[in-house]
Amino acid sequence: MLEAIFQGIDEKVKLEIDKIQEEQEEAVLILSRDYDKEREQKYQKTKDTLLRRSEREMTEAQKKLELRGRFEIQRTKRQILEEVYQAALLKINKADEDDFRKSVEKIVEALPIKLVGKAKAGKRTAPILRALLSGRQLTVDDDLAEEGFVVITANLEIDLRFSQILNQNREKTDPEALKILFS
Repeated sequence: MLEAIFQGIDEKVKLEIDKIQEEQEEAVLILSRDYDKEREQKYQKTKDTLLRRSEREMTEAQKKLELRGRFEIQRTKRQILEEVYQAALLKINKADEDDFRKSVEKIVEALPIKLVGKAKAGKRTAPILRALLSGRQLTVDDDLAEEGFVVITANLEIDLRFSQILNQNREKTDPEALKILFS
């Protein structure tokens, strides 16, 4: 009888131990699932954050590249225009005598008649200018390094070098020329 009681107690203890072990295993499974779920959520959140950051950085990099590209295009356009103006200046400077004389005559026509002073001219411009200004109170020196001339009076200085005339014209026409040539 005592043995039956001990045996009954042993069985109850075994059942209780089995039950505790099952609860323990179930708790470990629940904790493991919760841990896996939490780990997956953290992973997904980190992944989403990194993806958003990468997309933002790629967008910023793309905008920078586009901006650099636009600047490079503008620089190239300006360089092309610069080359066109340099070619125009070279063409004027290398024009035959008749065309060169006509260019100088056009500029002289725009000068006020009653100027008193001197004109500094390029080597090729000076003889033409002397002939055109005979009878006026302007002396002509041929000590200018480039073609065209600069009129110097007591009150003003008028720069009529071909390069300066092209530069002044360029300031007025560049925006329009860029639109026409490159739109």
